[in-house]
Amino acid sequence: MDFSWTKVALLVSISCMPFSSFGADAAQKPKATMTEAEELQLLKKQLILLNQQLQMQQRAINQMAQKVLSKEAQLKQGTAVTTVAKQPQASQSQQQSIERAPQQSTKIASSNASAQTAAKPSVKKEPERSRSTEDVLQEAHNVFDRKLTIEPSLTYSYYGRKDLVLRGFLALDAIFLGNLNLDRIRSNTVQLDLTTRYTLNDSWQFEMAMPFVYRMNKYESVGEGNSSQLYESADVEGAQIGDMSVAAYYRIMTEGDGWPDWVWNVRVRMPTGEDPFGINLESSESGNLTYPDQIATGAGVWGISTGFSLAKTYDPAIVFFNLNYGTFLSEEYGDLSGLPGLSPGEIDLGDYIDYSLGLAFAVSERMSIGMSFNQRFFTKTRQKPLGGQWQDIARTDTNTANLGLGATLALTENFSMVTSIGAGLTEDSPDYQISLRFPYRF
Repeated sequence: MDFSWTKVALLVSISCMPFSSFGADAAQKPKATMTEAEELQLLKKQLILLNQQLQMQQRAINQMAQKVLSKEAQLKQGTAVTTVAKQPQASQSQQQSIERAPQQSTKIASSNASAQTAAKPSVKKEPERSRSTEDVLQEAHNVFDRKLTIEPSLTYSYYGRKDLVLRGFLALDAIFLGNLNLDRIRSNTVQLDLTTRYTLNDSWQFEMAMPFVYRMNKYESVGEGNSSQLYESADVEGAQIGDMSVAAYYRIMTEGDGWPDWVWNVRVRMPTGEDPFGINLESSESGNLTYPDQIATGAGVWGISTGFSLAKTYDPAIVFFNLNYGTFLSEEYGDLSGLPGLSPGEIDLGDYIDYSLGLAFAVSERMSIGMSFNQRFFTKTRQKPLGGQWQDIARTDTNTANLGLGATLALTENFSMVTSIGAGLTEDSPDYQISLRFPYRF
């Protein structure tokens, strides 16, 4: 075996000698004395010679390789027979193991998958909110996934009230001596609001509202010409900007599987409207009717309120609850009564607490209906004449309650229409109220 490898090495070294001698001869021949035709013929001869040498070396290598293989076969003839005899069995067993491997891996994978499925708790993925659900939450609560919302709205409300005025006294606890007057007030109010909401992030949202108020009041009183059949009446109307307000909303808790969405809010009202203090009062010819000569469109004092709202989605239903507390800051005015002469003093409109609760249903992808109830309690208004003490003004502690029904319709992907109608449940509330809002969300 060693002798064979020695012959191979000797043959390869001998075959390489012509290459080196040929290269040396080519290098010794000066290129300057050759023409292009001679150089081409020389290159052709070199190519033919190289090809002949390559074929000779390839034949020698093949012959040597055959001798090496035959020699190895003779030396391993005894063990080769045994190996060849056992090879079919080994290949058959390997094939069976290969066929079994996918089945075993499939069983193991399925068992692992079932074990993981049994180990993991079953978590129900909440369905994505529909567009109508989002609109309901925006109107009853807050939605923090829209960067900017511009909402113009139009609201009409009607308020009517009758008062029986007794000017006299009771004789013998049964007979009334004096004049009876029946006074009636009918108020029609149209309010146009422009509300803008800006969402800073998932927790903060800011709002600014600017109202424009048109109000037409009609005052009536029985007793014209001392007749119980005739009414004295006066119409007063006016339009002006109302009290602007700014608000901030902070999301305390995001809605989860067992808890509602919880948002805290704070609102500041600015006295930008026409205040009701110092407005002149006029009287009819008979003196039975007294009415103001202009309409107030604002409270006349600064106000601040704070509270929170809760909302929970039970798709397709939404339950919400709001609770707020508000107060008004006292303010000094040069005239509080409106009677002839000046009555300077300080006014305090008091405090209030209001709450609301409701239920809404998303009847389709773009439409929802809902109902709500809200109530507000006012404390008495106080006034303090210049140099005097605080005095409560009678019949200023009011209780307003309203029951509302509404529907929300998504007109486009960003534009919606919100309608609502409310009925007053107390004499201090508007008889009815109709509202139409058009929020556009970016």
